Amino acid sequence: MEPDELQQPAVPVRETRDFTQAQDWSTVLAAAGIAHELRTVDATFRITVGLADLDAAATALEGFDNEAREQREEQAARVPEEPERPKSTLGICATLLLLSFYLVAGPWESQPPSRWFAVGTASADAIMHGQWWRAVTALTLHANLPHLLGNVVATLLFMSAVGRALGAGLGALAIIASSAVANLLTAAVHHTRYQSVGASTATFAALGIAAGIAAWRRWRVLPQRRRAWLPIAAGLGLFAMLGVGESSDSLFAKIGGTEPIDVFAHLFGLAVGCLFGVVTARLFPRRPGLLVQAVLVGAALAMISGCWWLAFHRA
Repeated sequence: MEPDELQQPAVPVRETRDFTQAQDWSTVLAAAGIAHELRTVDATFRITVGLADLDAAATALEGFDNEAREQREEQAARVPEEPERPKSTLGICATLLLLSFYLVAGPWESQPPSRWFAVGTASADAIMHGQWWRAVTALTLHANLPHLLGNVVATLLFMSAVGRALGAGLGALAIIASSAVANLLTAAVHHTRYQSVGASTATFAALGIAAGIAAWRRWRVLPQRRRAWLPIAAGLGLFAMLGVGESSDSLFAKIGGTEPIDVFAHLFGLAVGCLFGVVTARLFPRRPGLLVQAVLVGAALAMISGCWWLAFHRA
């Protein structure tokens, strides 16, 4: 919801670090016609409502909790409960990777920029002339420190959610593949000398993957099929808040950045990620084991390393 739709003063009603749970709360309030806002605060998702709507929001969310508990109990009677998932390290590992690249390549705004940017930016012209690997290499480069920090926050939120759902290896591979496809589609749309860098395409792809996984898992359980679309709707809501508009509205701008938003890259990241999320959730009802995850981590790192090798040897 738009902030001006909230009755003043706005007060927090719930907060969580679980993206899927925040999606559910937002869509429950929307279905009840209660004006609210879903925002990220200190690496958590927070729902705020107008003071006059606080009691109604609490009642709606309590009703949702009760219904969800009944559905879990019904499903548990039919399907053996999946073991509790360990916390994901994917967001942390991805953050360390981005920081490492920034230390080595430096910022795009430096004068002159390092050679990493000459060979690795997502240049639409170069990509359309065969340098497809730039769709991956550009994900690891950033314009300046605020640009990097904003993407780090999004990485910790959304990539961690994907890691919890799919595991570090499968999650990493899905994010890299979907964000690379999104950058290729963006280059095809621009088809000019347009250039961009940054992991934001990957973070929106992770958002889409998380939404797609949640939608598919709701579809599999018959009582929840009527709500299968809600996670995707919530993902679109976050995209509207974080992925479009002027730079002052972007996630990293809230930390001090001023980089323009590439709406096409964000939209394609979300859409392709959502598709990958549905397909991956269907192919892997349960997370692969540790050995498979380790192999997939190696494949993800090999994809990034191979693309950079091509960048320096073929550009």
